[in-house]
Amino acid sequence: MLTLTLISATLAGELAAVGGENLDSDERLDSDERLDVTLADGDAIINGESATTDDYPMTGGMLMRADIEIWGSTSSVSTIVCSSTLIAPDVVLLAAHCLDDYALTYGMGEVNNKELQWSRQADLTAWDGSGANPDWPADAVAVIDTVMHEDFDLTAMAIGIAENDDIALMFLAEAVTDVEPAYLPTLDEATQLEEGLEVAVVGWGQQIATDFFEQPEPGDYAIKMMGYSVLNELGDYELQVGAVAEDVRKCHGDSGGPTFLDIETDSIESMRLIGVTSHAYDESDCDSKGGVDTRVDAYLDWIDNEMVTRCQDGTRVWCETEGILAAPVAEASTDDDADAGGKRSGCSVVPVSPALAPMLLSLVVVFRRRS
Repeated sequence: MLTLTLISATLAGELAAVGGENLDSDERLDSDERLDVTLADGDAIINGESATTDDYPMTGGMLMRADIEIWGSTSSVSTIVCSSTLIAPDVVLLAAHCLDDYALTYGMGEVNNKELQWSRQADLTAWDGSGANPDWPADAVAVIDTVMHEDFDLTAMAIGIAENDDIALMFLAEAVTDVEPAYLPTLDEATQLEEGLEVAVVGWGQQIATDFFEQPEPGDYAIKMMGYSVLNELGDYELQVGAVAEDVRKCHGDSGGPTFLDIETDSIESMRLIGVTSHAYDESDCDSKGGVDTRVDAYLDWIDNEMVTRCQDGTRVWCETEGILAAPVAEASTDDDADAGGKRSGCSVVPVSPALAPMLLSLVVVFRRRS
């Protein structure tokens, strides 16, 4: 799973102090629910390029401040946990494992006083996990509610193309109205998905691979990255991006981040959010092949229902549209429209393309139940 090992590195000293230094990774976990960790030898941000806040401005980082207790030792952690995407002024789409406390302790402890905020800043290195209690970014918005898919089970995550239900939503305390959210594909639009299409990926993860329990060097993590890639494999519930080593591809730390596809449509905006970064494809750990996304179109009913429910129960702060936002319908073109070409959904003048993301934390960690 493309997720939370930087936090593990932060806690490594505490684990050793309470006797963990002589235990291998299998001994530290319950025998029925163990952790497989595979590492890449190459760069974690693979063939991508740096991005600004104005590139894919609907994307952001999920920041966490929490006290994590493992084996009686407590550490205060302030770190970026996942990449993510705004899909309504007060709703952020990401992966379920980003919100799962089990992923922070591998089942060995407890997470207390957890606080989440969301920021679009391109440089979030103050939140790379190396500093104590950094100030929240100026644009950070508090998260007031979260929901993970009810069938998600981190301990049973399967690699390859599977059905992992790794999808979640965060609801913000304030509406973000100065950028256009990403639009999700309709079921009809999703029929355009096919292997070989060019896509775009974005994220804040590592730029250089590290060993397990090893923090990345300052400046190699928590910086927004992007790139063009290829939709290599398509399943009913997941898709895989980046076929070979030369491709831009997702790897360590991209968890929760988006894959975008430019579709054929009559609407004003043609870019659709089709995938949410979830896990490694296989035990090669994206060394030569990119990671796997949850397919957004497979969960449209779930997303819509959760958004509507929180409008109806008064949780959400923005309900001009209760459910999934529809892309605006195209209007008659004018000379001014023609002159404005290039920017869509507030994206930079680059053609709508995926931004490769550095991966969210350190390594690709694949959780699975061993027989």
